[in-house]
Amino acid sequence: MNRPSTPLHQVHLASIGIEMAPEVVTSAAIEETLAPAWQTMGIAPGQLEQLTGVAERRWWPKKTSISEMSARACQHALDQANMTGDQIDRLSYTGVCRESYEPATGCAVAAKLELPMDVEIHDISNACLGSMDGIVLASDAIRLGRIDAALVVCCESAREIVEIAQQKLIHTPKMDHFISTLATLTGGSGAAAMLLVSSRISTTGPLLLGTAHGTDPRWYPLCRWGVEVDPERDDPAARIEFMETDSIGVLQHGVELGNRTWRRFLEQMQWSPTDVDRTICHQVGSAHRHQILPSLGLSEQNDFITYPFLGNMGTVSIPMTAAIAAERGILEAGNKVTFLGIGSGLVCRMIGWEWR
Repeated sequence: MNRPSTPLHQVHLASIGIEMAPEVVTSAAIEETLAPAWQTMGIAPGQLEQLTGVAERRWWPKKTSISEMSARACQHALDQANMTGDQIDRLSYTGVCRESYEPATGCAVAAKLELPMDVEIHDISNACLGSMDGIVLASDAIRLGRIDAALVVCCESAREIVEIAQQKLIHTPKMDHFISTLATLTGGSGAAAMLLVSSRISTTGPLLLGTAHGTDPRWYPLCRWGVEVDPERDDPAARIEFMETDSIGVLQHGVELGNRTWRRFLEQMQWSPTDVDRTICHQVGSAHRHQILPSLGLSEQNDFITYPFLGNMGTVSIPMTAAIAAERGILEAGNKVTFLGIGSGLVCRMIGWEWR
C-alpha cells in the first residue's frame, strides 16, 4: 500500500547556552609545573604555546559536577529562547566526560532541570563529534515530526587528565612521551547546550540546511582516552586514566578525511567554498587550522577561533565558539555558516546553516 509522505519540518537553532569554567590556566603555568621534565628533555620555555597556539585554557574547580554544569548551560539556552523545560521532548548528553558508566549522564541533567516524565533521554558518544552528531539525530526526529524541541548538551573537564599527564611527564621525562602528551596539555573545560526546535513552534534562530559525514576507522588507535590497569602495579583494581595522541598521524589522516567529507558536503549542499561566509571549526590548535582550512579552499579570515584562550574543549568547542562568535556579531543574518568537526576514530561531520 502506498502511504502519503510525511512533510518534513524545518529545524532551527533557537539558542546556544554556555557555561564558562572559572579558573584560567595559562600554558606558562603548566610549563612551570613541568619545569623539571622540560629541563631533562631540553625543551625551552614557551614551546607549549608556540607548538599549539594555546596561551590559556579554563578549568572547573575540583569535584565540579558534570551534570550540574550541563544543566546550567541548558537553562541558559531555555532562558534565551523564552522556553521552559516542559516544552522539551528530547535531551541528549553528548560529552566525552561522564559522571558514571551507568546511568546515562543525561538522566542526571534532566532531573536537575525537572524535565517532563515523557522526555527522551540518552547519551551520545563519538569523541569530539558527540555534539555534532547530537544535532543531526535531533534534527532527524524534528524533520519527521516525531519531536518539536531538543536539547543537545555537553560538558568537558580537562583538569584531571592534564594533571595526570603532567605527573607522568615529570616521572618519565622522555621526548616520545612528550609528543604523545602534547595534545592533552591543551585541554580546556566548559559546557554548552544547543536548543533545536521545529518550525512548527518557532522560526527564530539559524536554519539548518544540511550535513555530511565521513569516517576512516582504520585510524582509531591514533587518539585514545580511557582507563587502564596501572602497568606498575600487579593489581586489577589499580586502574589509571590515560590519554595518548599521535598528533602527526591525526593531522595527516584527519586532513585526508576532512577533504573527502568536504567534497561530499559541497555536493550535497550544492555550494562552492566561496559560498561559505563563516566557519566554526573544532578547536584543535594552530597546526591543524593552518593545514586544514587551505586544503578545503577556505580563508582563515572567515574562521572564528577560541583555542588561544579556551584551549581544546572537545565536544564543547564548536557550540561554545559559535555562541561567542554570535555574541560578538561575527555571525550575521544571511551568512552561510559551516560547522566543521574532525574527531578521534577517525570521524568527521560538517553542518551547514543559514544564520538568522
